[in-house]
Amino acid sequence: MKNFKTVLIVTLVLDILQCVPLVLAKMGGEMKAQMISDFNIQGLATSAPALEVLDIMLYIFSFIILGSIISILYALRLKTLEGLKAATFILFIIHLFWTLPDFVTLLSGGAAHPPLIIMLLTLIPVIGLYYVSQNGVLKSN
Repeated sequence: MKNFKTVLIVTLVLDILQCVPLVLAKMGGEMKAQMISDFNIQGLATSAPALEVLDIMLYIFSFIILGSIISILYALRLKTLEGLKAATFILFIIHLFWTLPDFVTLLSGGAAHPPLIIMLLTLIPVIGLYYVSQNGVLKSN
């Protein structure tokens, strides 16, 4: 899988899927209640300031992921090998540091991380983007 376009499209789809829980949690309801429960922070659900901080956090994360999605869409338009390699390496770094806190939390024994299957799915773009940034080839038309 050395095709830049394939890896970028897979990354785009997975990023959009990762964005869905953020949007649903920001809208409130059951997803937000589940997220609050998963954090296992005593008093979070009843503290107005804490809920406001959570809303701000969700808002910020939504914009970060939106920036990542727009960056991937832009990278899909690039035509040179050097540009694509540079763009996919930068996207690799962004995705690596987006997923790293979840793995650190898991390895340190914390509970505030996504389910393991979701965490494994987040590794697909990280590995794919790194691989094409090093070994990608332009598709001949």
